[in-house]
Amino acid sequence: MRNFKYLLFILVCMACVMPTKVSACTGIQVQATDGSVVFARTMEFGTPLKSNILFVPRAQNWVSQAPNNSDGMTWQNQYAFLGVNAFNKKFFIDGVNEKGLYIGCFWFPGNAKYQEGSENAANIVTPQMLATLVLGSCATVEDVQKKISEITLVGVEFKELNMVLPLHWVVMDSTGKGLAIEPIGGNVVVKENPVGVFTNSPTFSWHLQNLSNYINLTPSNSQPLKIDEFIINGIGQGTGLLGIPGDLTPPSRFVRAALYRNAAEKVDTTDSAINQAFLLINNISIVKGIARETSSNGKTSYDHTQWTAVYDLKRHRCYFRSYNNQDINMVQLDKLPLDGDQVLSIPLWDTKPDFNDATGKAAPL
Repeated sequence: MRNFKYLLFILVCMACVMPTKVSACTGIQVQATDGSVVFARTMEFGTPLKSNILFVPRAQNWVSQAPNNSDGMTWQNQYAFLGVNAFNKKFFIDGVNEKGLYIGCFWFPGNAKYQEGSENAANIVTPQMLATLVLGSCATVEDVQKKISEITLVGVEFKELNMVLPLHWVVMDSTGKGLAIEPIGGNVVVKENPVGVFTNSPTFSWHLQNLSNYINLTPSNSQPLKIDEFIINGIGQGTGLLGIPGDLTPPSRFVRAALYRNAAEKVDTTDSAINQAFLLINNISIVKGIARETSSNGKTSYDHTQWTAVYDLKRHRCYFRSYNNQDINMVQLDKLPLDGDQVLSIPLWDTKPDFNDATGKAAPL
């Protein structure tokens, strides 16, 4: 019965996926015993996003679009921040600000239904501008909750993809507190994130309930089972997690991320947390070709991990690597001109493999 229910859940999820712009992003939080917090996320998409790291100094002017090509909310960012963009636009997929607040947007197909536009256009914010608003205006998850209550989140077409973006968001602050923000049924639902992971559709509440189906899984190896006089021994290591879902659907990635994160050995320092975050997210990354979808016109989209980013919320850093270059690079927000007057761009997309040659390190044993 459990397997049937799970199969039914998967079919529902697959039916929600957009046919040509597939996306399978996953996020995992790691918190060290010294209190430092990092958040890792993969960015999967079937269309090249041509992402780069953008740095935004304080006091930049912003205008959100509203329906009918009118202007919505206008503001100036109080805090400097950096994050990853898309399509060479000031559209932030995720980022961290100088207060250690992180927000990331994730694909939410089949479930995202935004609020109706109000007569007061000055309160309207589009999905593609929410991360920019939060990063520039909020320092804690409490600030984010207050800000969400003050705006009207209205779906307006994102021209680069010719669609209203179906998004939901994960928020994390430097204390480790987390939120899930989801536009459901015309309302914005904000929930505490008690498990430190995030994926795509269905809703966050559904994913939390689905974890109940895997309550029997454990990182400890199973004990031998005796049937009459016959002893059944486990084959190799990992028998406690036998049955953990290994496919690439959002429910399976959520379960895998939550159980791996919970089972991972606790680390002491920020650097160890960053390293562990990359190791954990490696289990969720997608190689180009193993997740594909062909549209009615015969065009095939290959969902793959275009980039991976790990954010250090204590030291305000972004560590990143691209699909074509697995070397880890790092940007330090605090060493950039926080009161500068220009938005700065740091290359991420279209990098090439760069293998470090260790031959010269050969020495006698």
